[in-house]
Amino acid sequence: MEKETAFTKFAPTILKTYHRDKEAFWKAIMAPFLKNQVSLSEWFQTIKVDVGLLSAFRGLDDEAQQVLKEFSAPFGLDITAWKSNRAQYLKDAYPVFAFLAVWMDESGLNNLIENFADILRAGVFAVAGYGILDENVDSDEPSPVEMLVAQALIAEYETQVLGIFGISRTNLEIMQKMRTLFLNAEIKEKSMRHKASPYHLDAPKDLGTKGANSVTPIMLSLEQLGRASQIDNYWEVFLLFGAAIQMIDDWEDLEKDLAVGHYSYVTLGFEKLLKIKDPKQAAHTLRADQRRVHDTYVISKEMIAQSRAILARLNDTILVRLVDVTEARIDSFFHKELKMV
Repeated sequence: MEKETAFTKFAPTILKTYHRDKEAFWKAIMAPFLKNQVSLSEWFQTIKVDVGLLSAFRGLDDEAQQVLKEFSAPFGLDITAWKSNRAQYLKDAYPVFAFLAVWMDESGLNNLIENFADILRAGVFAVAGYGILDENVDSDEPSPVEMLVAQALIAEYETQVLGIFGISRTNLEIMQKMRTLFLNAEIKEKSMRHKASPYHLDAPKDLGTKGANSVTPIMLSLEQLGRASQIDNYWEVFLLFGAAIQMIDDWEDLEKDLAVGHYSYVTLGFEKLLKIKDPKQAAHTLRADQRRVHDTYVISKEMIAQSRAILARLNDTILVRLVDVTEARIDSFFHKELKMV
């Protein structure tokens, strides 16, 4: 009999809480999306969450770090001590995993719910692998060892995910597409460093490609449900509201991006950018541009509206919850953080 762990308890506890009071569950589980860089402790201090939901998240960090320790040990390494292995990425992913469990449950994917611990474990490899890779390609002094280990983590993630969902031509194509979209976005971005933004004003949804790898489980689930014909529609949804989230990240990470020569979507059309050498000064000037702030807000809201319209046609009442809370986060960020008038 399998030993009960934080991973094995997660989905059953989440779903028990969800079915007890669905509206209270949604209010609690999506709360982290309304505030950037929220910690689990802050979350539980400010949101009324019952003991069951709290227990679902307790121990996840420890188990995730143990998984990574065991994976890296044969290399003679401990990747949990690396600065590039940002624990916050995993913390940010936990509410998404909770959402995924509910979506699978409502879709009748009982076999996947029974093996949700394996999905969590695979997710740890994905979050760590792509996170370490991203940190290194953003660095002026990338570590060859860390980049190689990141590739090993991503390969392990893909192997485990295909073991869970099954190996088929459709699944292999989904995996390849998600990986390629992410890498293409990163290659385009890095090749334009210190030159210009890789984005175009009339194609804001391209911002969503950077999160392509994170939606793989839902795409693979659609294939298992016999709804592979809807994959392109769902991908459009993820592109749109993923781009809206990335718009927030671009504003939030402006100084950091400018410091390494990355010009994001929010810098488009700012002709004096290359002349301002101080990243803080450039970021301050951009954030003080109320027209620019307002325009990116309107674009983000339009993408949210488009994604909601697609989900209405798909009759997906669960995923629309994630879109709704993304819109609430957009409103909060632009008004409170960017002081939009």
